[in-house]
Amino acid sequence: MVRIEQPVLEAEPNVINEKLIRSCTQIAGRDPESVEEKKRTIPFAEVEDVSFSFRSLAVISNLQGLVNLVKLQLDNNMLEKIENLGHLTRLTWLDLSFNNISKIEGLETLTNLTDLSLFNNQVEVIENLDTLQCLQVLSMGNNALKKLNNVMYLRQFKSLRIVKLEGNPICKDPEYRSYILSHISQLTYFDYRRVSQPDVTAALEQHQDEMIEIQEKEENQALEEEAAAEKAAHEEKMRETNLEGVETLMDTMVKEDAEWQKLSRVPGLLDGWNDIRDKFNVATEEFKNTILEQYRKKKSEHEEFETSLRDFLHEKDTKARQYITEYEKMKKEAMGKVRQGEPGEAEYLLLAPKAKLVMLKQQLMDLEQEVGEALTELCHEFEGNYMEITEANKGHYNTYFAQVRDLENTFASQVTSVALQLIDKFANDSNEVDKLEDDVRTLLGDKDLLINALQASHDGHTSKIDTVEDKLVNQEVSNANDLINSTVVWEARRSRERVSEIVNYVERNMMDLEEAQREDEAGYDV
Repeated sequence: MVRIEQPVLEAEPNVINEKLIRSCTQIAGRDPESVEEKKRTIPFAEVEDVSFSFRSLAVISNLQGLVNLVKLQLDNNMLEKIENLGHLTRLTWLDLSFNNISKIEGLETLTNLTDLSLFNNQVEVIENLDTLQCLQVLSMGNNALKKLNNVMYLRQFKSLRIVKLEGNPICKDPEYRSYILSHISQLTYFDYRRVSQPDVTAALEQHQDEMIEIQEKEENQALEEEAAAEKAAHEEKMRETNLEGVETLMDTMVKEDAEWQKLSRVPGLLDGWNDIRDKFNVATEEFKNTILEQYRKKKSEHEEFETSLRDFLHEKDTKARQYITEYEKMKKEAMGKVRQGEPGEAEYLLLAPKAKLVMLKQQLMDLEQEVGEALTELCHEFEGNYMEITEANKGHYNTYFAQVRDLENTFASQVTSVALQLIDKFANDSNEVDKLEDDVRTLLGDKDLLINALQASHDGHTSKIDTVEDKLVNQEVSNANDLINSTVVWEARRSRERVSEIVNYVERNMMDLEEAQREDEAGYDV
């Protein structure tokens, strides 16, 4: 690969500092003086475009304040590593061309990038760009890309329209262009040439077998991702509605049962489990529907509460604004008369607005007291309604888990009975005993050992049932208390803030009136 060496590479390395940033900041405008003034004074947080082209930079650093940067040019420097760019999350355009970069890295958080240039570097592998799904333009010509199949990496970028790879070792492959056009078929321009549909069709035919296999894999992967997303959404719904662990309770009980695997090898011992599981599934489905309906009731109650709050506060805020508007009108008229009147008249002219302001404060405070009392009542009503649903849910949880316990107890009783029958059966039939595995023979040959194993299994199951029930009931109560407490905290904070607003507003306006009076008196004295 032929590299285009730049004269800047022979210069002494430069360091990014405030002075350099300001001189490199790009400001739109035709007046040179105003542009330079803007460069000297603009806060770094407002800078959107910086060009460090041909600045002999060896390291990317000191860009912390440029948090709203949209376009960044670092081309034609001495950079060997991409670093310290992670905070520039608003970047859409990044130029790192004509440097000495050998590895793509440090770009993971730049998810808004649409245009990336690494032209004329030393990169051997296209990698570490997975999060840049907005990418539309990628320039990687004149690098060291050696493996044509590495270009498959770019297939994931569905928005990619322009790709430049000319000047890499892979370009020598006779299938280079057809491989690119078949594997990244959505391109509009490739290596400075517009891509035509006939070229894409021909490329797809040339690589037909491979593309069929790739598409099948992608379809299967898409189905797996869809299934995983549905599963995650369902699990989130179970957490949100406080049903986490209910559907998988039976499986979890068995998975955490240290005795289960051993007992399952005893012929016929656990056959009744499938019947118990079926009954569990029926009870669980009914329970889930009940809790989901209760969840909808809670959500509806909360939404109705918030709607009532908004409507009530809007009504009272409208009334408060009406009071304030009346005062502001009187103040404006009085201040106008003071400015136009004779010196010494201000004290008389401002008496009415001062009295109105005192009355306004009382009106707003009375209104706030009325609001506070009404909000307290609304919150108490909401709390009562919401906690009623919560208490009902506690009953639903207790009823359901009592059913599950009954099923487990029934199974434990059945399996113990079956165990005693098996002990008798195998004790009287040596031929059947000889067919058994050693550990099974040991179990069936020792009644106490088998009964203890069954009891340990049963205890583990009931313990798991109790644990899940306690967790869900406690979570139900905790969620309700958190919601109720948050409304109480909000109401108290809103009241404090509103009283503070009233006091500050009145004090500020009284100061305005008194200042106008003092200025008038000063003019009168003169």
